[in-house]
Amino acid sequence: MKKLIIKQLGVALLCAVTLAACSKWDDYKQYTANGETLYTGKLDSAKVFSGSERVRLKGLLVADPKISKVRVSWNDGADSLVFAVDKAGSRTFDQTFAVNEGVKSFRINTFDDKGNTSVPVNVIGTSYGSAYKRKLVNRPVVSSVFASNKTTITWDLMDFSIGAQYTEIEYIVSGVTLSVKTPVSQATTVLDGFNTTSAKFRYRTVFRPDTTCIDLFYTEFVER
Repeated sequence: MKKLIIKQLGVALLCAVTLAACSKWDDYKQYTANGETLYTGKLDSAKVFSGSERVRLKGLLVADPKISKVRVSWNDGADSLVFAVDKAGSRTFDQTFAVNEGVKSFRINTFDDKGNTSVPVNVIGTSYGSAYKRKLVNRPVVSSVFASNKTTITWDLMDFSIGAQYTEIEYIVSGVTLSVKTPVSQATTVLDGFNTTSAKFRYRTVFRPDTTCIDLFYTEFVER
């Protein structure tokens, strides 16, 4: 009786494995319905870096030395670019290109000289434009006080959520224009040798919207 049960379990297991294999084969056949289909290697380790109305796409082409071009499309295929690949050159793909503002889904395919393509790689990236820039404001000055041959600027708090990095201050001492950068985490700036009661300084605030962004964004200089 035990042998019969074991035999039946073995048959059932064999059937399950066979069905799974057939299912996988059926899934594969959709790519080979018109005969054998050859695929190029996909772009590995693909990553998108955000930018100012542009993005930077990086990845590796190590999977297939036959790759001769890379096609990148977004906006559901309405926008696309094709980049030639030097098969004798670096296997690192690194391209920066213009993209209208917004969060985008990029579809990446590689091709060889015969038109064979890879399975697509999908990555998400962001392009920042006028909508983001409208949120940027200069860091408010609470006070600027001259004493002991130096001016001390006290700053108001800043909203970190939109990527404020630092405030850049320019001032003139003895005919020379000097510049200092104050992180938004720092409450004061000291301008040695500068008298704010008899001269003006100007300042602007610098933003990076996320840690991957390849560009900085600046407010207009304000004079005080």
